[in-house]
Amino acid sequence: MQIEETVTPYRRIILIAIIVGLISGLGALFFFEGLKLGTAFFMEGIVGFHLPKEGQTLQDISQWAPPEHLWMILPVICFGGLLSGLLVYTLAPEAEGHGTDAAIKAFHGEGRVRWRVPLVKAITAVLTISTGGSAGREGPTAQMSAGFGSIAADLLGLSARERRLAIATGVGAGIGTIFMAPLGGAILAAEILYKQDFEAEAIVPAFLASVIGYAIFGLVEGFESVFGPWATSWNVSQIPFFVLLGVVSTAVGLIYINTFYGANRVFKKIFSRFNLPNHFRPLAGAFLTGTFVLALAALSPEAAIVGLGSLGTGYGFMQLALYNVLPIGVLLVLPFAKILTTSLTIGSGGSGGVFAPGLVIGGATGGAFGSLLHLALPGIVPAASVPVFVVVGMIALFGAISHAPIAVMIMVVEMTGDFSLLVPAMGAVSVAVLLIGQSTIFHEQVLNRSRSAAHRD
Repeated sequence: MQIEETVTPYRRIILIAIIVGLISGLGALFFFEGLKLGTAFFMEGIVGFHLPKEGQTLQDISQWAPPEHLWMILPVICFGGLLSGLLVYTLAPEAEGHGTDAAIKAFHGEGRVRWRVPLVKAITAVLTISTGGSAGREGPTAQMSAGFGSIAADLLGLSARERRLAIATGVGAGIGTIFMAPLGGAILAAEILYKQDFEAEAIVPAFLASVIGYAIFGLVEGFESVFGPWATSWNVSQIPFFVLLGVVSTAVGLIYINTFYGANRVFKKIFSRFNLPNHFRPLAGAFLTGTFVLALAALSPEAAIVGLGSLGTGYGFMQLALYNVLPIGVLLVLPFAKILTTSLTIGSGGSGGVFAPGLVIGGATGGAFGSLLHLALPGIVPAASVPVFVVVGMIALFGAISHAPIAVMIMVVEMTGDFSLLVPAMGAVSVAVLLIGQSTIFHEQVLNRSRSAAHRD
C-alpha cells in the first residue's frame, strides 16, 4: 500500500512528459526567436554591432567588427535594464536574477509557480540579453518551462509529487531544447536539484520531454550543434594538463561564485540603505556594465574585444576561440571581465541565466591555459590542441560550480558535436568537482533528497 502511495503511475508520468515536452519546445522556440529579433533591433539596428554568432563558419564569423558608434551601447543597455527592472519588480519579483535557481526553489518548496512568471521572465530576459546584458538563455528557459509545468499541473489537478516531477522535467527539457542537447538536458533535470544526489524519478520523463522539445525546436531552427564544426586534436600525453586545468577551473569558478553573490549583496544593501526602489537595481547594474565595456574599449583594440566579448551570452566569442583566432591576451582577461559583467547584470536583479556566462568563463580560462601551454611546450601541446582546452574548460568550470558534472559534460559535448572529448573532460571535471566542495552557483540546491521538502515524508 505504501508503494502505491509514493510511486507515480506510469501513465501519468507519460502524460506529464508529453505535455511538458510540447510546452518546452514551443516556449524555447518563441523565446529564441524573441532573442533574435531583439538582438537584431537593439545591437544591430541601433548600436550597429554585428556580433559574432555561434555556429557560423570561420569565413562568416571573421567578418565581424566592433561597432562604429560604440558609445551607443550605454544608452541601449541602460534601457534594457530599466524596462526589465520595472516589469520584474512590478509584476513578478520572483522572476529576477537567474531563473534556474528559482525553478530549483519551486521544486524543493511548494512546487507552485505563479502563472504570470513564465511570460514576465521571457520578456525581461529578452530585454536584458538583447540589449547587451551579460546573461544566458538557459536560466529563463528553465524557469519558463518549470512555470508552464506548474500551470499544467494546476489544470490537470496533479498531486504535489507529480507537480514537482513536472517542474523538474520542465527544467531539463527547457535547457536541453534551447541548447540542442536533449540527452544532457534530461540528465540535468535529475542532477541539478542537489549537490550530492539525483532525482532519479525525473530522468525517464525528462528523456521523453527533451526529445519532444528538441524535435519541435529543431524543425524550425535546424538540428545543427550550437557551435559550428571545428578541428579536434588531442592525445593521451596531454591528459595530465587537462587534469591540471580542472584545478585552475575550480579557482576561477570560486571567483565567479563569490563575485556574483557578493555583487548581489552589495546592490541589495545599497538600495536598502538609501531606501531606493528595487525597480532601478537592474538599471544600476546595466549602467556599470556599459561603463566598464566603454572603459575597456578606450584602452586598446584587444581590450575592446574583451569588453565586447563580455556582453550578451558571449557564445560568438567562444566560437572564435574554437577556431583558435582569439589572441592570448583576450583569453587571459576575458574570464574576469565576464565574471564582472555577469555579476553586475544578474547580481543587480537583471533577468538571465548563469549557464552561458559560466561556459564562456570556463572556455576562455581553458583557452588561455592551453595557449600558455602551447607557448611553453609547443611539442606536447600544439596550436591545434588549444580549442580542446576551451571545451574542457567549459565543462570543468560549470560542471563543478553547478554540481552537475555528468549533465554539463554531455551537454557541452552535444553542443560542440564531438564525443571524443569525453575522455579529457572526465579527468578535468572530476578534479574540479572534488575541489569545489559545497560551493555552488545555485544557492537553492540542497545536499541530498533527505534535506528536501519534496522527500521529507
